[in-house]
Parts: sequence; structure tokens; C-alpha cells
Amino acid sequence: MRMPWQALAGGLVVAAVGALGLVRGAQPVATSAPAPTGPPIVVSGAYVRAPAPPTDSAAAYFTVSNTTDTADRLVSVDSGAGETTVLHTAGMTAETDGAVIPAHGKLVLSTGKGHVMIEQLFGTLKPGQNVNLALTFERAGEIEVSAPVVALGAPVPKGGSSS
Repeated sequence: MRMPWQALAGGLVVAAVGALGLVRGAQPVATSAPAPTGPPIVVSGAYVRAPAPPTDSAAAYFTVSNTTDTADRLVSVDSGAGETTVLHTAGMTAETDGAVIPAHGKLVLSTGKGHVMIEQLFGTLKPGQNVNLALTFERAGEIEVSAPVVALGAPVPKGGSSS
């Protein structure tokens, strides 16, 4: 048989737990953590084709992905491997104003579809070496990329764009 004071104590515990639940229920609760954000611009698959002698220029290829809701512009590319660099996009047209990367879009520089021409090379580029590229964007600022030198006719490195 239950004693009245045990029933009263049990009732008080239930009431206290219920009251705590009401107080807790009145507080906002985060339903999920914010999605992690990555870099606004991602450069991938970069490589440079070694030139055939006696050429003193080489072509660099890469893909630029814009992960933001706003377009950005690649305004310049610099390299320590040559005196000048020129951005050529589809149709091999030199882009004096840079190239737009649309929001959530890509700029793919690949054989026959655009490249960065590194001109007046400071030395011989050989397969296995790396060429440093500094890509400057209107919104994202500067991004440094190291691109391996690949022999003429050799396959595109993993992650590179061949078409």
C-alpha cells in the first residue's frame, strides 16, 4: 500500500520535470549547424605544357570554379617563369579585361578552348618541374597555384582538363 506522502512526492517530481520542460521548450533551439563554407574561388587541374624548342612560350591550363552567388572576374595571371602572361579564352582571343566566372559556374582553360600563354620564358621548362601562377580576381583577390610541367603529347595530369 502506498503512503500518501510518497504519492505527494512523486507528484511534485512530475510537476517539476514538466515545468522544466515548459521552460526549456520556450527557448530557441538550433535545428542544424550552419553549412561549412569553403573558399569562394577554387582553382583545380592546373598544368603547363612544356614547349617544343625553339619556342620561348608555354601554355598553362586550369579550371576555375566559383562557389558563390556572385560572378567574379579573373583579371590577371602572373608567373615567375616568363616575362609576360596573356589570358586566351575560347576562340584563342586575348582577354584584356579578364574573364568572368559566373556565380556557381566555371571557367575551363583546356587544349583548344583557352589557356594562359607564358611568354619570353626565363629558362627551359622541363617535365617534372612546377610553375607558380598568381591568379588575381576582382572579388576573391589573389590565389597562388603551383602547376606541374607536362611533356608535349603526355597525358593530362589527374584532375586536369583535356577538353
